[in-house]
Amino acid sequence: MVNMTSRALALIGTADADRPFLFRPAFGRTPAILFLIAQSTIGVAIAAGQSAPANRSAPAEPSANAASSTPLAGFSAWEAIASEFGGYKADTKPRNDVTMKFSFSTEVREINVVGGQRVKRGDVLVRARDAEIKAAVDQQRALAENTLEVQGSEKALELAEFKFNQLKSGKVFSPTEFEQLRIEAETARVQRDQAKKNLEQQGFRLKQLEGQYERYYLEAPFDGVIEEVLVEVGKGVTEQEDVLRLVNTEKLWLDPYADTHETLTLNLREGSPAWVLLDLPGEAKVVRGTVLYVSPVADSVSQTRRVRVEIANVQNWPAGTQARVRFTEPAPTFKTASGAGRTSP
Repeated sequence: MVNMTSRALALIGTADADRPFLFRPAFGRTPAILFLIAQSTIGVAIAAGQSAPANRSAPAEPSANAASSTPLAGFSAWEAIASEFGGYKADTKPRNDVTMKFSFSTEVREINVVGGQRVKRGDVLVRARDAEIKAAVDQQRALAENTLEVQGSEKALELAEFKFNQLKSGKVFSPTEFEQLRIEAETARVQRDQAKKNLEQQGFRLKQLEGQYERYYLEAPFDGVIEEVLVEVGKGVTEQEDVLRLVNTEKLWLDPYADTHETLTLNLREGSPAWVLLDLPGEAKVVRGTVLYVSPVADSVSQTRRVRVEIANVQNWPAGTQARVRFTEPAPTFKTASGAGRTSP
């Protein structure tokens, strides 16, 4: 192998007497030179292969039961039915859902409800420490209901008008007396009007304090169920801290993002029908719903629009259930005689 390499170098060039370390190329011999270099390289590779251990282990063959040991990704019962039903994914949520808090830092003085309790609109749920504002309201109410000033001014006006009328009826008076009694009567009238205006202002001030007093208690804005109470009596809270959560699940809302082209083709609008497949234990039910709202803006990337759908919750299903929503009537296999739904496999 060394001799073959030497022969290749000899063919590449011959030594120059004046430049012993340089070579003069022999261009006419290039094909032979390349052949010898390639042959020497192949020889080195063969020699290396022969020197390798003969007992190198071959790659391990895959186990016969390797495929069977890996579980196949299969559909759950819900996923299978949902895939057949089609439509768009959505989750149910309460029609009304509020997390209530005070609008200022205060101390919780009274809690009138517990989690799971049903309440009516207007019920007082939680009350803050309100002794100071309550006293101010009571004081202002007394001022707003006090009509003594008005009554006194009315009597003064009555007296001034009586004197003036008596003077005119006697027909014996000087110009000075006439003007004096006339001005007194007009002054009494102005004072009466001012007394009435003051009483009206006291009433406005009372309404202002009563409005401030409403901030000291949390009142149910709608009929519903207390989902959770997050504070205790005596705890100080800030305007950033949640106090309780109130929900109403008599009707459930869903917000699927439907294909923009489908919403235009079906002309979806308020009142359009919708069919909702609910994932419930033991069976998936199909419920007829109604479109409440179609977003006027479509997402330019996903080409979808938000569509709000409402369904009646007669059986008191919990909010948060996964569902599928479609806007065309599903296949007959998804309807029972009562139209309630289809039993899952």
